[in-house]
Amino acid sequence: MKIAESNNMCVFFLEGRVDSNNAPQLEEEIFEVLDRRQNDAAPIFFDAEHLLYISSAGLRALLKVMKKYDRPVKVVNVSREVYEIFDTTGFTELMEVRKAFRRVSVEGMNLIGRGMFGSVYRADDETVIKVFTPNSNFNLMIAQENQKAKNAFISGVPTAIPYDIVQVGNCYGTVYEMLNAKDLVTVMAEDKAHMDDYIRLFADTVKEMHTIKVSPEKFQQQKTAAIRALPYLSSMMSEEETNKVRALYENIPDRSTFIHGDCHIGNAMLQEGQLMFIDLATAGMGHPIFDMTSMHSLFCERANDPQAIAASPVLKHFTREELFHIWDVFLRTYLSTDNAALLKKAERQIGALSLARRLFMLIAIPGSLTPEEFAAMKQAIIDYCDQGLEPICF
Repeated sequence: MKIAESNNMCVFFLEGRVDSNNAPQLEEEIFEVLDRRQNDAAPIFFDAEHLLYISSAGLRALLKVMKKYDRPVKVVNVSREVYEIFDTTGFTELMEVRKAFRRVSVEGMNLIGRGMFGSVYRADDETVIKVFTPNSNFNLMIAQENQKAKNAFISGVPTAIPYDIVQVGNCYGTVYEMLNAKDLVTVMAEDKAHMDDYIRLFADTVKEMHTIKVSPEKFQQQKTAAIRALPYLSSMMSEEETNKVRALYENIPDRSTFIHGDCHIGNAMLQEGQLMFIDLATAGMGHPIFDMTSMHSLFCERANDPQAIAASPVLKHFTREELFHIWDVFLRTYLSTDNAALLKKAERQIGALSLARRLFMLIAIPGSLTPEEFAAMKQAIIDYCDQGLEPICF
């Protein structure tokens, strides 16, 4: 049996047939390794990519490992045939058993969107694939997004339902069926004469989405999640600075309505005249201002950076002036107003929260912000808070 060991992880590779003939020997080899690694607390991994069959004797050996070391056991890359054995015997209730995923390549596919946690490709006329970044945790991101998308659909959110998880190189991907759908960015770029109509449709759809009430058992409050994560930034902020950022979040009213989490035109698909949303990895519940920050970040903050525009699959289709125009039409439509004072106030409040949310990029993607960028964002938030926090104006 092959074994891969690192400082904090150990993977056992199961191969061929595991039955009464070799299960005792397999058990001894596993015990020998784990007894030597008594200080480990991480889950025990078994890679079953080359496992053809496992009998009740083999299953009992895995169960003994789990009970003896009192640690979670995870069996990954399980074929569909072997998975049926685990499932039929009830072992999928005792330990995490993960099927092997279909392998696909995105080479030659059109990149239609890119976010903090992954990129979205058009696979064919019927499907799109969201490929998560290599450091994305499977349980926290990929599996969670699938469940969130299903919960959102049941709640009435116009979203595509993921129907498959695939492996793309060393990354995981989620496949959405989007029959005859086109990404909104491409539609707008190809028909700029009607661009304002598409922006208004997007704004109206987002506004309607924000009226949908969802269950706290299925979706977490965005504000609560942010406040709980603040201690992770403590090494880069003083206690006084942390308290001001916390006050910024606490100033946002609680709501039990749906929040997409990364709501911008790059995550919207147009299907038969209606918009559908994809990329729900960070979906939750709360005040609409959380979703407004995604549009603001793209079409205000990055619109002043030529390099950011050129590198973005969303922004590169538009001029700097068009990007600001998209934001302006979106905000006016969403708020149903042309009142300059109200629009300016809303943009200031959205912009402050956008910067506060971007601070967490250092946690999600280490190295994504330079110390200078982080310091500039932090100072802008502090300056905003020092002016006095006002009630959210929408």
